[in-house]
Amino acid sequence: MGREHRAKLSVTVDPDLYQTVAQYAARARVSKSRVVEEAIRLWERNRLALLAKEGYQKMAAEDVQDAEAYLPVLSDLGEA
Repeated sequence: MGREHRAKLSVTVDPDLYQTVAQYAARARVSKSRVVEEAIRLWERNRLALLAKEGYQKMAAEDVQDAEAYLPVLSDLGEA
């Protein structure tokens, strides 16, 4: 992450959450913006992983349905 242009985002958070961010930023010697940016990246990564998991689970259920539908045909062909 270089010094490219950054977009400004203004948010209002719970005071305890603000303190958590501020304390972590101070300990890590980074800006509060950097902490929030990394938190958003982590949230997005987790959100995409959850969507992928749900998609794979749906595909697996569909695969089972397809297999069950084709088993009688394979049995008729003597292949099952």
